[in-house]
Amino acid sequence: MFKTTRWKRLALQTALVAGLLPVTSAFAQTIQVAPGDTLGNIAYKNQITVEQLKLANQLTSDMILVGQKLYIPPRSTVYTVKRGDVLWKIAANHGVSIQTIVNTNNLQTTEILIGQKLLIPTQEPAAETPQPKPKAEQDKPWVENTRYQVVKGDTPWTISIAHGIPFTEFLQVNKLSESDYLQIGQVVTIPVHHIPKTATAGAKYGEYLDWFEAAQYLFPINATAKVTDFATGKSFMVKRTIGASHSDTEPLTAADSAAIKSIWGGSFSWSIRPVIVEVDGRRLAASMSSMPHSIEYIADNDFDGHFDIHFPGSLRHKDNLVDPDHQAAIRIAAGK
Repeated sequence: MFKTTRWKRLALQTALVAGLLPVTSAFAQTIQVAPGDTLGNIAYKNQITVEQLKLANQLTSDMILVGQKLYIPPRSTVYTVKRGDVLWKIAANHGVSIQTIVNTNNLQTTEILIGQKLLIPTQEPAAETPQPKPKAEQDKPWVENTRYQVVKGDTPWTISIAHGIPFTEFLQVNKLSESDYLQIGQVVTIPVHHIPKTATAGAKYGEYLDWFEAAQYLFPINATAKVTDFATGKSFMVKRTIGASHSDTEPLTAADSAAIKSIWGGSFSWSIRPVIVEVDGRRLAASMSSMPHSIEYIADNDFDGHFDIHFPGSLRHKDNLVDPDHQAAIRIAAGK
């Protein structure tokens, strides 16, 4: 079950960035439209493009009125927001500050929409106020919100899976119930979880990351991973196919099932072993039992069901409590 209190604690951190408001930029220039002016000649005089001029002023047509005030942005490139983008990441990739992007685009919020176009200045203004270090430098997980526009076929479940977040979290963030339907074109909020790397006890050990605050976002549903048995060093490939309180996981192939059976002494078992889960360049301390049970999603892998992988703080099915044996094995994999 998703831990609401932990999620709320993380979500509160978004207020740090959300507090940024548009202010007059050091390089801002405002002109007043004169008789005979067009967007084309205004753009030409100021060495920018019509697209940049329209973006800066949130214009949807080429029509302008005499006396109308237009903001002239600095020399910029046009960037199109893609899935997973957040302002701090865009700013860092382009060598500008978050506030510069906010000012240049006259943004009223730091939430951005996939497909949205942003002006990115080619250089910072000299008088720009120094900004705090990006939150990515912090050593604790944190959350930043982005936005997504619903398309045909989307459901709360498919959107949550596509963005690697728990279904219940998506519902909570968007104040939805399981029975609610989404409309094409509807804009929903997507929490983006940032999980900084943590130090380990040595090269053979894994990061000790809480399941609800961190590990479930690094190893979301439909992610594949390499699992290495801590004692023998033997490895196999798996996929997280379901699970909320811990990872319900399946071998990718029949060969992976055979490797698991070999590690567990020739038969699948509820016995617990320390393992390292490698996913997207991260090595996570975990614990695994190999007994097939309940539903399965992968056919032809010689494994009838799924098995359990636990992480720090994860819960077992039978009573929704932490399993002390799994937690002890995880500490071994973490070198604790």
